[in-house]
Amino acid sequence: MATDSRVTSDRLGKSDEGRAVSAEEFDRAEFDQPWTYEREAGRLLVMSPEGIDHVLATNPWRNRLILFQYSHPGIIREVVTQSWVRPDGQTDRVGDIGVYLANRPFDLPNIPPDLMFEIVSPGRASRKRDYVVKRGEYETIGIKEYVIVDPQERRVTVLTLGPIGYGERMLKVGEVYTSALLPGLEIPLDETFGA
Repeated sequence: MATDSRVTSDRLGKSDEGRAVSAEEFDRAEFDQPWTYEREAGRLLVMSPEGIDHVLATNPWRNRLILFQYSHPGIIREVVTQSWVRPDGQTDRVGDIGVYLANRPFDLPNIPPDLMFEIVSPGRASRKRDYVVKRGEYETIGIKEYVIVDPQERRVTVLTLGPIGYGERMLKVGEVYTSALLPGLEIPLDETFGA
């Protein structure tokens, strides 16, 4: 007799990795800390807790975006850390920083942000998820700009949505991140990578 591997509790933890979880179950779940959770192909994905290196790599981006939000009113509606999106009925993702522009509604996870920032964690699985898997998902759901910050490689990949998909530009230490979506924003990579 086959057993049902669906989650029967509203509490999910590390031991639930790989279990079948519906969108509704994921919506209402309470998650054991300190792990991070996503859903991929209807199954729970459990990721290591964010370490100090990840936090320190994320903070300069978050801080500059929030400073820009307050110094340039009317452009950004929300800067959301741990920005939750649902690319399809079987997948839930949590991006490091989502930016919602002022002229759009804000509704997690149903409306994706205009810009998404991912800080690449060490490890092959994390690199593949950020550079390949999320790239395709974010493009499909219409995220206008996807920024991949890679502290290990000390570079930033900026993917901007155009009529035929994402166009790509690469930035390295010594250069400055700017975006047509955020006129006036300048984030020097020397500052973000502590050069």
